[in-house]
Amino acid sequence: MAEAAAKATAPAPAPKIEPPSEQSGNLPPGSRRRRVEKKRREGPFVKYVGAASQRTISVPDWKSLSIEPGKAPHVWDIKNDFILEDSLFSDEQLDYVLIDDLQPNGAHSFLEVDYDTDGNLVQVVDE
Repeated sequence: MAEAAAKATAPAPAPKIEPPSEQSGNLPPGSRRRRVEKKRREGPFVKYVGAASQRTISVPDWKSLSIEPGKAPHVWDIKNDFILEDSLFSDEQLDYVLIDDLQPNGAHSFLEVDYDTDGNLVQVVDE
């Protein structure tokens, strides 16, 4: 009988609470997490890989290179993950940034990148 009385006074186990998951849409009230999937940008892209925290090529910069400025200015910074869509550039502009624009150590300042089948951003390599 003492055993039955001890079981009756023991606290009931707490119900198991599943943590909220973004996949289930079960987010707590007031959550600041994105409730809709962010639309991924379409590539290919021109990625700035230099040392500066911001890189800008303005209309006068393009004109000084004897290249039509097109949709200039082009600005790479943290806000756009240092990538701009290829479609913003003319063929001459792409040739300049991908071939001729070099860092002081001789490395390229820009790379052409795009998403692979797994959704990872990788360098585009022409064969």
